[in-house]
Amino acid sequence: MKARSLLLLVAALGMSVLPSACLGANTLLSSFEGDLSSTLGPSWTIDSPPFNASFDGVGATDGSQALKLEHNTGWSQFVSLDGGTALANLVASSDSFSLDAWVPETRDWRQVFIIMQGAGQSWSQHQFDLPAGSSTATLDLVATGIKANAAAGDRGWWQVFLAFQGGDVGGASRISTTIDNVRFSAIPEPATQTLLVMVMSSMLLGPRWGKWGKG
Repeated sequence: MKARSLLLLVAALGMSVLPSACLGANTLLSSFEGDLSSTLGPSWTIDSPPFNASFDGVGATDGSQALKLEHNTGWSQFVSLDGGTALANLVASSDSFSLDAWVPETRDWRQVFIIMQGAGQSWSQHQFDLPAGSSTATLDLVATGIKANAAAGDRGWWQVFLAFQGGDVGGASRISTTIDNVRFSAIPEPATQTLLVMVMSSMLLGPRWGKWGKG
């Protein structure tokens, strides 16, 4: 009984202290450290006009710089990434797509649209409202069916688009939205999480487990 109670306690603690990398692995796509590169090779494309892009420390959440986009108040497209097979494979193996955003306090309203299309997936557009200050927009690739469609397609091509619209107090015709830490996340299967907890429990119990386990 003593051993069982201790094991349950360690397992519970294990779930609470397991590193996020074990509970959900993040794959960085872009950090915008002075350029528009992605970890897959291809770089993002900025349509200009309507966009003017620069790199700024304000709003950075990964590294020291973020991508500041000055754009029109109406629907402004596109910031795009044509990632090909590598991007399709990443979508097919991930559960969510996220980006961090920063919006000035002068914001009246702001929205970002995350759009994906590729082999097996038609244009799929999703809207997120952004508050003033820092926030994160996360697209659930499982609930939207995007992950399954990417996995079922031939993965020959894949594209991500970001579009913006909004307004600032005072009615300025040009506004700004800053983004950073664009990433994919994958959540391990329950069986994998259970195995991780068992391994951690064994490590924490150490050589004493042999003695207590017999008692």
